[in-house]
Amino acid sequence: MTTLYDDCVARGVPTDHHESDLYLPVTPETTQLIQLHDKRASIFTSQVDGKLWYDVPFAYGPFWRKRGGNAGEHNPA
Repeated sequence: MTTLYDDCVARGVPTDHHESDLYLPVTPETTQLIQLHDKRASIFTSQVDGKLWYDVPFAYGPFWRKRGGNAGEHNPA
């Protein structure tokens, strides 16, 4: 199974991050993807665009790949 981050990139979903945390806009598609990957997420209002975004802890794949890990292994369900 691919990671949440990889699925978002493959579908063209806008992403952002801070260190290992993945940020995704709140949409029906991202809500479904978060559920599919059994991830926990909080919602915040972006100070940049004023829109709602998900903060998915430990799910930004490149952060973990750079350290030789797998993002799917670092996000507790």
